[in-house]
Amino acid sequence: MHRKLQCGFGLVVIFLAASCQKGAEPSPALPPPALSAPAEVSPPAPTPSASAPSAVGSAASAPAPAAPRAAYPMCGGQKLPAAPRARAGAVSAQLAPAFLDEMSACRAEDKAPAEIIERTTDGTINEKGDCVFASSGVSCHYHSGSEFIANETTKQTPGQGELHCIFPSSDPKSPHVFGGHVTCRDPAQGMAASEPGKHEVKAGASCSAALLSQLTQCTSSRCCDDGTLTNPIADLVHEGRNDVRPDFRICESALTIDCALLANLTAHDANSPALGGIVKPVFVLKHPAHPHDKKVATHTPAP
Repeated sequence: MHRKLQCGFGLVVIFLAASCQKGAEPSPALPPPALSAPAEVSPPAPTPSASAPSAVGSAASAPAPAAPRAAYPMCGGQKLPAAPRARAGAVSAQLAPAFLDEMSACRAEDKAPAEIIERTTDGTINEKGDCVFASSGVSCHYHSGSEFIANETTKQTPGQGELHCIFPSSDPKSPHVFGGHVTCRDPAQGMAASEPGKHEVKAGASCSAALLSQLTQCTSSRCCDDGTLTNPIADLVHEGRNDVRPDFRICESALTIDCALLANLTAHDANSPALGGIVKPVFVLKHPAHPHDKKVATHTPAP
């Protein structure tokens, strides 16, 4: 009996041992997670080296190119039926003088160039009676009446002339002309008591650089570009000078000057097409005694 119990107990132990070795039932396998498309990875920005300049830095440090200066409208002459369109080359129309009140207001940067005026030294009268300043290449002359006039002007103003100073530019055929109407500080200097004759040309005489500085009085000017010289257009065509196309900067108000500065210059005729072309002189200087005579008189001892 005791032996049977031992056998039964042994079977139970064997059964339990077999159960322990089998273990738990495994869980069903889960499907693998869906793989998303790999995100594009941007390559890392290269680290700028000390020897290679940054493009951004170069752009920031490089100066922006200067914008080209806008041109003013072409000079339109006085009562022209039609003006040519070409801004360069020979023309057969009188494009300057123009009507002052129809010209554009000049920009501030287009006033008479002070730095050139400051470094200009005294000049010499040439064979035409104009003052030539060799130190800067500028020349000045004056007219015996007004040329750039207002649209409503019907006659010349007695005692008023016009000063033109020609400054060279990068284009020899398009110089810059600064000027304006002029009157004498002493009104008696700018009018003649009788009909004037032809002036003597004082070639080789000196002329003061102070004449140029008179242009700095001007506070506002009128501008037009690519005109013609103000001589009658028939003369310009005949002389082959109708291809000179100056840019004009003319003062709106008359300049009051010491007319002794014009003493050695020879007056040019005033050509104003709106008033009939070449006009009778209304600005004729009364020349003082010759400077040498004045100097001698100054140094002559009193009796």
